Amino acid sequence: MADLAKAIEGVKPAEGTAQFRRIVTAHDESGKAIFIEDQICPNRFAIGGCENFITNEIWRQNETPANNDGDYVDTTACAFNINPDSNGNVFRIMQFPPDGELGMKEDGVTPEPPMMHRTASLDYAMVLEGEVYAVIDGGEKLMKKGDILIQRGTIHAWSNRSDKPAVILFVLSAANRTPGMEYK
Repeated sequence: MADLAKAIEGVKPAEGTAQFRRIVTAHDESGKAIFIEDQICPNRFAIGGCENFITNEIWRQNETPANNDGDYVDTTACAFNINPDSNGNVFRIMQFPPDGELGMKEDGVTPEPPMMHRTASLDYAMVLEGEVYAVIDGGEKLMKKGDILIQRGTIHAWSNRSDKPAVILFVLSAANRTPGMEYK
């Protein structure tokens, strides 16, 4: 079973999985706006040993407010971490394969959905392609292209019960941890 919190070293994203072009701006010495990067996002990880379960780490901000001065540093050029830093945020796009590829029952019927987790963050999630169930311990909702979920530190999982990948854009902003709650 895939572990949502881990990218297994040596397992690479499969050919044809979701990729995104990342363009980054900055300022030159005179203060003029310039483009400093234009490439396919280099920081892609296969999650839990499944080459079709992919995260594209688009941007990771380590502090709020952000400091846009100084030299450009790619803060996503690091090991995968599902949570944002304690004062930051993460922008990622993930591809979820059908449940069967993750060892889950394809009908979505399980006593407790696998990969349930809670992040110490306020999450914005938007389905870009496909469909996926947002599962919480109090129910589930089918999300389709264009649907948006505001995840407020609740325990949750994702279940793709279709036969096609689902692609979801996420922005995670650091949030306070609630005492007594378990976080992944």
